[in-house]
Amino acid sequence: MIKKWDVAPAPNEKNPGRHKLQIKGEMKDIFLIVKKLGSVCSRPEKTAGDFDFIIYLSKLEMDTMVKLKAVTAELSTAAPEPEEAFGEPAPFEVPKPKLKLAPEPAPKPAEQPKPAPAAQPAPAPAPKPAEQPKPAPAPEPAPKPAEQPAPAQPPAGRPGMGVPSISNRMRREEPAAAPAAAAPVPSVASPAPTVSSRIKTRWSMELPLIPTYSFQTLIAGSHNRFAHAAAMAVVENPGVIYNPLLVFGNPGTGKTHFVNSISYGLSASIGQSNIFVTDGIKLSKGIELAVKDGAIAKLEELLGKVKVLIIDDVHLLMVSEANKKYLSKWLNDFVTQNKQVVVTSVFPPKSLAGLEDAVGFQFTQGWMVDLKPPAAQAYKAILTQLLQGVDVKLSDEEMNNFFASNLVPFGDVTKTLEAMKKLEKFIVNSMNNSTHAQLIDMLTGLGESAAGGPPGEDDLAKAASWQPSSKDAWFKWGLFYPKGMKREADFALYSLHERVKELGMNTEWSQVFTEEYNSDELYGIPFRIGNYAAEKGVNGAIVIGPQPTSALGAQEPEFRHIAFKILDSFLIKSAWLPQDRLKSKAAYTKTLMDLV
Repeated sequence: MIKKWDVAPAPNEKNPGRHKLQIKGEMKDIFLIVKKLGSVCSRPEKTAGDFDFIIYLSKLEMDTMVKLKAVTAELSTAAPEPEEAFGEPAPFEVPKPKLKLAPEPAPKPAEQPKPAPAAQPAPAPAPKPAEQPKPAPAPEPAPKPAEQPAPAQPPAGRPGMGVPSISNRMRREEPAAAPAAAAPVPSVASPAPTVSSRIKTRWSMELPLIPTYSFQTLIAGSHNRFAHAAAMAVVENPGVIYNPLLVFGNPGTGKTHFVNSISYGLSASIGQSNIFVTDGIKLSKGIELAVKDGAIAKLEELLGKVKVLIIDDVHLLMVSEANKKYLSKWLNDFVTQNKQVVVTSVFPPKSLAGLEDAVGFQFTQGWMVDLKPPAAQAYKAILTQLLQGVDVKLSDEEMNNFFASNLVPFGDVTKTLEAMKKLEKFIVNSMNNSTHAQLIDMLTGLGESAAGGPPGEDDLAKAASWQPSSKDAWFKWGLFYPKGMKREADFALYSLHERVKELGMNTEWSQVFTEEYNSDELYGIPFRIGNYAAEKGVNGAIVIGPQPTSALGAQEPEFRHIAFKILDSFLIKSAWLPQDRLKSKAAYTKTLMDLV
């Protein structure tokens, strides 16, 4: 029962129009209120004094007050209304916030025209949907309302884990999807539909789901307990409380696993066709190309029909004049219409303020949960699961030596295991008796006696006299190196060719370019690397890491993560050569396995 409630202004720097709803009552009543009001509510907070809970309202309009009065009346006939000068619903008016959010949707012709945006003129957004007497979002205008979408479950039997290799993903040019049959048979094992099955485009905007990443395979512990609870709440009640949901944490802590788990969980209730899974690069670049190709209307129609938008690595959104207004409008429309938004970020919420201003959307307005590196016991359990997924056998001591002792990020573990399975196939004839531990050692170099140190003058001179083959080949690779290290780049290419001969691999590739980058420039280098490699049409790129004393060298893990994500979105395989491992045979073995 609600005993009393009150609404008062509570502006902050980002939202001058924010209000606080104070309630004296029970938690079950709070849940019903939040469910009724939807996305304008923050998470409920306990408080002391005359009230038990505080809920912050991002905006307070007449419709919100009507809903609030109705639900409080249902929960308690004795609950007094707040002593606020709101008056009757008709004259009620709240000033619009002046923060850098998306432009307000254009009203209907008969209504008052919308105010002009403060920042810059933009094309008028879609008309504001008519207010409904019920709080639930209006049903989709689908031509077949009676048809139930088939839930997409993770198909069994696939051994792969981690992000699938590029060779298993969609081609740059995908054929249009075949027309559906008159009476389709629901498929239980269908993966997420690719964007080519929805709209014809030359850029893949949707992420393919990973079948082995589900709630059933997610190991919960103190490192992700709150994120797990929030994700389950989103699956049970999408668009109600945790909207948007921001999951953040360092690379390798499980963000992509949560993205897939939430998608698979929601597909059982709303169907996979109602879920759009993408990442920051694919979404922003896809919008730009849709504008250029004249397909933006089809993309807007598609996103208008889906009920859940999931963006992995939202910090990689490339905001431009061409896509800004669409990003802002669609994100704000999703939250306003109580459609669920889930985003992940490597960076914490306070670091996203600049992105929020650029996009015109507050990713931090909903619920935020962080993922931490797991404790030793949980790490070993997850590692064991990864090894079983690809049928790799290691003893406890070997698991500790290769991975657990240094808590290697699971993304790197995954890439190492995938490289090991490739290496096993390449050298199966020459080294039949190699154990999995020996193969992993060939990739990690733990057993190398002298792997470190830069190449000497003799090494550099030998590489300078060597010339790569000009023969055309299916593999087309490029190499990026720090400014001033051309000789070291030549040595790396020479060493790579030598390692191919030592392993007995029958692999030839065409070296398309060697390009330098400025390791003292902090911003924009990963995007330039991705764009340059895509323009040159390579299917693989090697990046020699920056000098430790450079600006990028101080942030090498972040630089590597972002560069690989961008190359991956361009469907380009990537390999990393650290500065201190240019003489390591294992480093070149790993590079070859990452690229072939």
